[in-house]
Amino acid sequence: MSVPVTKPSQDRTTELQSKLYQAAKRDPERRFHALYDKLYLPYVLQAAWQQVRENDGAPGIDGQTLAVIEEQGVEAFLAEIAQALREKRYRPVSVRRVMIPKGDGKQRPLGIPTVRDRVVQAAAKLVLEPIFEADFEGTPSFGFRPGLGQHQALDRVAQNARDGYRWVVDGDIEQFFDTLDHQQLMTALRRRISDGEVLRLIYRWLKAGYQWNGEHHDTDQGSPQGGVISPLLANVYLHEFDQGQAQQKSFVGRLVRFADDFVIQCGTAAHAERALTWARAELTRLGLRLHPEKTRVVQDREGFDFLGFHHRRVRSREAPHRESWGVMRWPGAKACRKYRERVRYLVGPPGRLRAQWKLCLEDLERFLRGWCQYYRHGQSAWVFAKLERYTALRIARNRTRSQPKGKGRKRRTWQETMRVLGAWGKLPRLRVIQHERMPAYRGQAKVEWRAG
Repeated sequence: MSVPVTKPSQDRTTELQSKLYQAAKRDPERRFHALYDKLYLPYVLQAAWQQVRENDGAPGIDGQTLAVIEEQGVEAFLAEIAQALREKRYRPVSVRRVMIPKGDGKQRPLGIPTVRDRVVQAAAKLVLEPIFEADFEGTPSFGFRPGLGQHQALDRVAQNARDGYRWVVDGDIEQFFDTLDHQQLMTALRRRISDGEVLRLIYRWLKAGYQWNGEHHDTDQGSPQGGVISPLLANVYLHEFDQGQAQQKSFVGRLVRFADDFVIQCGTAAHAERALTWARAELTRLGLRLHPEKTRVVQDREGFDFLGFHHRRVRSREAPHRESWGVMRWPGAKACRKYRERVRYLVGPPGRLRAQWKLCLEDLERFLRGWCQYYRHGQSAWVFAKLERYTALRIARNRTRSQPKGKGRKRRTWQETMRVLGAWGKLPRLRVIQHERMPAYRGQAKVEWRAG
């Protein structure tokens, strides 16, 4: 007698997502009404747990960590969640708020849900994402979408510049995740979802509030950065903005958006000014506003920053009268400043590097490899050369200042240390790492449920 083979949870979840995606693709007007029972399917919860486990993360307000759950038993943990969802007893708790520093000296609030809430949010995202992706395809949105990422957005910007769109609206939505309107978001969700239980579940996440300094605070607007489902909700909220750019007739331009950052590339200065006026009015209608200091109209010859890169149309050194075909891009000033700050931290003060030489070099190489994987695209060679020299100089100065002292010892200058380290040839170097083979970003891998 043959024994039936049970498919892995990941494969069964992929099949479910594929069916939802195909159904949404076939009928753009369809509203899905039977989704809640999919959230507590064992294989969906197992796939959701795997995603949460891979992303790791800190505990929420209950202090429960991933390690504790694994020690007590993942199956029992998921069974309890499934039962609570099935009996409609599940209620999210408030998120733990922490503040993370921004590059401009300010702080950004980050909301950390409990592991339990993260698993349920991941399950909801697995079910809802294929439905909305059927609508998002072909739009200028690249942020937090399966199979897409920053580099696809950067390539689109470069292509638009090559097509002659030289004037740029460099836009930034001010405090987007903190100010999005709950009612408008629910209206956007209802265009595809008619399952009342799923809508109520999302509404409870939005209204769960946050804990700060031991006190509970209600949330009347916004979706916490750090929530598993928040990026999907953000794209649903701004989908109307993405569609509006293609349907308007006041200017000719191309929009590229990554989360709350966007650029609109136009052919003339007049069209760019109209694009800015349109964007401001459209976002105001959605209850949002443009950041007054980070939004501007500029010609790409002057340069603009987008997704960590500086983009600029440059003149040829051999023929100064001739401009580059499209924009060049390299790591921006802000990215380079953060790079130097991180290198200073990893190398440490005088005395630490010599005592922890191997550990410091391992940490430094790990950072350089990750930084290089993102910024090696484009025309980054000359910036890499400057940063590579800065790294070697920082190491040489540190080692020189921390060299042993004593009678009869010859003190070296940092220039001598630089020559010794250069001859050694084992310092991590950006220009060497950038030519090595690197793994693809996990979020930009092929999306299996799109097939078929």
